Amino acid sequence: MNEIQTVEELANYLDSDLGWRKKELTYIVNLIKSESERNVDTQLRIGIAILYAHWEGYIKNAGVFYVRYIKQLELKYEDLGENFIALALKGTFSECLKTNKTSIHTTLVNILVNDLSTIADLPHHNVINTQSNLKWEVFKEILATLGLEDSFYSTKDKQINKLVDHRNEVAHGKRFYFDEIVFFNLYKDVIKMLDCFKDQIIQSASTETFKRNVY
Repeated sequence: MNEIQTVEELANYLDSDLGWRKKELTYIVNLIKSESERNVDTQLRIGIAILYAHWEGYIKNAGVFYVRYIKQLELKYEDLGENFIALALKGTFSECLKTNKTSIHTTLVNILVNDLSTIADLPHHNVINTQSNLKWEVFKEILATLGLEDSFYSTKDKQINKLVDHRNEVAHGKRFYFDEIVFFNLYKDVIKMLDCFKDQIIQSASTETFKRNVY
């Protein structure tokens, strides 16, 4: 992937990645609506699996796009918000927890005391960890990592968990039945949340809320 150098480029990446997902989901929804009662259960199971795949896939991709955009700005630690400083130092924190070596601990202390004016080393691989089960608590941590508000999503926590639970039932080969209305409601909520997530990232990039003391 090329560097994402402007907010406009970031928005284009976000729009493109969401666009094809919406198109596929629209196809699935129309297929379920036109399916005979005899086969609708099978289509619903397929629909749940694909709906979850796009929920997890877009959250992961969009989060990575945002971090890659911030990374190429080459900001100093002291200029970043606390959440992005934590992200940049996550690997060092992990190393410190694994060892009693003073030399490793000193590396972290040195960054915090002496090197805040150096360019932050934001990771660009495995930045967003969905744990392959993007439930509400996991998603809330992703929002915190990216410095995004969670108020819009907090009222949909049960829907998020329901989507993950149904997807797991499909993935584990369990036979279950649920009403079409349940699927369509999940579909509508997921689309709203993905749109909100995209808009939040674009807004945060535009207003530079990833920086310290921008308010």
